[in-house]
Amino acid sequence: MTMNYHHQLQLLLDILQNQQTESYGTHDEFAQIERLASDLLHNQAVPQEIKNTLNGVEQYAYHHDRDGLKSQLSIPEIQQWVDQLKNSEQRF
Repeated sequence: MTMNYHHQLQLLLDILQNQQTESYGTHDEFAQIERLASDLLHNQAVPQEIKNTLNGVEQYAYHHDRDGLKSQLSIPEIQQWVDQLKNSEQRF
């Protein structure tokens, strides 16, 4: 079964919420977040409103993984992205 953007978005939300709960992210999680965000950004079916949030998520994953900031997460920022993505997803 192919993952549509709704499935990808749900997986992204699950990983972000896990990082928020754990206050920690692994290299594999950051890599997965970056791949999912990038794939969603290049998907024409994804609404622009969601893409605006995905840009921030992609940059977050890239910088935290590259700089080794595995435990220096911005919990309020993650919560804001989760809320924005959930709210946007409910409308589409």
